[in-house]
Amino acid sequence: MKVTLKDISEATNFSVSTISRAIRGEGRISEKNRRKILAAAHKLGYPLPTNGRKLPKDQPPNIALITQFHPGEFYASFFHGFTQAATTKEVNVSLFSVTHDIDSVSSLIEKLRTLGFAAAVIFVPELKEEQYLHILHATPKDFPVISCSNIDNSVLDTVTFDAYQGAVLAARHLYEQGYRKLGIIEGPHEMPEARFRTNGFMDFIKQNSDADLVWDFKGDYTLEAGKEAFADFETLESKPQAIFTANDAMALGFMETAREAGYTFPDDIALVGYDNLPMCENHYPRLSSIKTDFARLAENTIDTLLTRMKKPTEHQGIVSMVPVTLEERQSSLRSS
Repeated sequence: MKVTLKDISEATNFSVSTISRAIRGEGRISEKNRRKILAAAHKLGYPLPTNGRKLPKDQPPNIALITQFHPGEFYASFFHGFTQAATTKEVNVSLFSVTHDIDSVSSLIEKLRTLGFAAAVIFVPELKEEQYLHILHATPKDFPVISCSNIDNSVLDTVTFDAYQGAVLAARHLYEQGYRKLGIIEGPHEMPEARFRTNGFMDFIKQNSDADLVWDFKGDYTLEAGKEAFADFETLESKPQAIFTANDAMALGFMETAREAGYTFPDDIALVGYDNLPMCENHYPRLSSIKTDFARLAENTIDTLLTRMKKPTEHQGIVSMVPVTLEERQSSLRSS
């Protein structure tokens, strides 16, 4: 049965005339009410107008990369991976930074369509499930959106790294090097990928009866958290021989402070980080780390978007995992 403006009116309690103005983008109506109307229209299956500008057939599609950009090597490496993949896949990629507020993400997507963007990638780890649902309901299916962030229950189709397996690789490496008393500096628990990293590491330890988790510190992905972790480490009577940190920044914060206190790596402490940022090679000793290949992530994400652009389909919440590897360096390798 064809959905009408009257159906939307009954679902939202707005008048038909108000709904008509909201859909056309005309007249005086608050941004909050307009988003509510558009979300209801999309949910009911009303054919929303496509405001995007038509690009010449020979012009590469424009893809928006929406993230909450923070200074530092991680986001620079993430965006660099997409610029590399864009050249290979013959698309244009532009970076847009937003706050974690859902209103700014939804509003930006709508503006992108009017500017001629064909699709978007969202990497905002702070977003919650209900916020992804809002994006899903407010975005027409002819404008594909892919997430690159892990969440507990996927809403948008997602391409992301296998965080759990990466932590298993770190734990196995330390175990195979002969370390049995292990520690972990965790990432912030409100971020699902941080919990996956913790779970992968701890599950490996549980599966090996001669391995023991003797220290667990809750961090927040910052360099300062690594320094705070070392201060806590110093208070321990029984210290771990080897430590896995949920990202490279905390690993280097820990390492710098420990070296100032006279510790050496890996003789006194073995250390493995996560993300394999350029800093891992440019630090002494060089840091072992889980390699997340941002170019490969971007290629898989763009391939998914291009497929969706050719044949618009509803999101199914499908999660595609990009495998990770371990880069072994001085910080965790025992002398032979």
